[in-house]
Amino acid sequence: MNLKKLSGIIPIVSVGVMIVWGTLAKDYRHSWLAVFVGGILVAVINVLGRKDKNDNDDKDE
Repeated sequence: MNLKKLSGIIPIVSVGVMIVWGTLAKDYRHSWLAVFVGGILVAVINVLGRKDKNDNDDKDE
């Protein structure tokens, strides 16, 4: 799967998890953690994607 697509899907899923978690628990006090984790995952994927791009650029030379 393309990392660019994955970095677009993760925020949507994390917000969905937050809504479901908060609704089932009837309290949104801790459900924001799902969005926090989603943001961290997107940042990691973007860093890894940037590293892969740089590695591929170096191989072309």
